[in-house]
Amino acid sequence: MTKTQGKERILTIFLRLHAGKRLSKAQLKEEFGVDPKSIQRDIAFLREILEENSHLGLEIVFDSLDNTYRLIGKTIFNKKDILVISKILLENRALNKSELYSLLEGLLALLSINEKKEVNAIISSELLNYKSLTNDRDRIDTIWNLSEAIRRERMLEIEYKAPLKDAKSHIIFPVSLYYDAHYFYLVAYHLKHENYTTFRVDRIESLSESHVKKPGISYGRKYRDGDVRNQKVDAFEGRKIKVRLRYTGIPEIVLDQFPNHEILSEEKGNMIIQIETQDTPGLKRWILGQEDEITVLYPQSLADSIQNSLEKILKNYKK
Repeated sequence: MTKTQGKERILTIFLRLHAGKRLSKAQLKEEFGVDPKSIQRDIAFLREILEENSHLGLEIVFDSLDNTYRLIGKTIFNKKDILVISKILLENRALNKSELYSLLEGLLALLSINEKKEVNAIISSELLNYKSLTNDRDRIDTIWNLSEAIRRERMLEIEYKAPLKDAKSHIIFPVSLYYDAHYFYLVAYHLKHENYTTFRVDRIESLSESHVKKPGISYGRKYRDGDVRNQKVDAFEGRKIKVRLRYTGIPEIVLDQFPNHEILSEEKGNMIIQIETQDTPGLKRWILGQEDEITVLYPQSLADSIQNSLEKILKNYKK
């Protein structure tokens, strides 16, 4: 065997690995008519080259389950990182079972066989009993297609089924996609309503590109999702308001919820905080969820609405 033939063999092995193929030592030995040690040296040489060129982010790994070599992208994740990510995925229940299984399988494939067994042992019960929150409709492809529509500024026509209603067609200009409390949401400019509307992604039954001309949205009305997300406690749109609160609980509960807060008074156990938020149903529910630790000082209309809700709740418990 000449040096040229040896180089050609090494290049062939690498190109096959790069194409995603799994290669066994026995298969390569048979094909190239060399002894197993030669194949072992070829693999070792390729590993050394990839190690020297770590910026490529590639690694040749051996899978003892089927005795094959494969090429993977190196990951900075270790077993602890992947365990935490797996726990978060299992807890939020945002994906259907087949999507979750596929995603976790991809994550666990980044680990060695022994590390994979360790993580599997910890999450196996949760994985076995996993149930998605709503329907079994695929989310991942839909999320990608919506993201591409946003990136390319494409108009869409969607079939959307709101709770207890028939599915309806909407012509929209998608502008933002985000995750909030178990669900993925799409914010889009609705051509019929001439305003921004929020859609829950798992309720979108179908979507396709529309050839309707996209709207001309003025600079002042452009949707700035980063700023908006700092203002809200739920996924829906509402008018922007300033709220002044007296808070007697753990400050981080309010401060973390509203990053753009202003502390007006920092007396221990009796903070006065001003927040800029949006007047949505979730805001009132969040305030009521803090029980007696929050008092709305301004605006009076919100304080009156909170009081009215509390009186209705109290009536439910009176005999």
